[in-house]
Amino acid sequence: MHIMRSISTKTSSVRERDIKITYNLIFRNALYSLECIKESGREENPNDYCLAENITDDETEAEIFLHQVAKGKVFPVHIKDLVEDYFN
Repeated sequence: MHIMRSISTKTSSVRERDIKITYNLIFRNALYSLECIKESGREENPNDYCLAENITDDETEAEIFLHQVAKGKVFPVHIKDLVEDYFN
């Protein structure tokens, strides 16, 4: 696994303030994946962690998507739905 880019953002929700979310663009086996991690979360909780694997083989498309989800401060629980909508 090779992390190509990493972007961290801070956001708030109804229940929490200053939530740090990190988005990692990963390159492995000629495909790009996106990992999304909510700081201080639990990896087994879909609200705190998501790995959307093999989303594209196009680096430019993967980077554009990474920047869009980071700009939108997307939580891990929504990543797979956005991947499906964006790439299909």
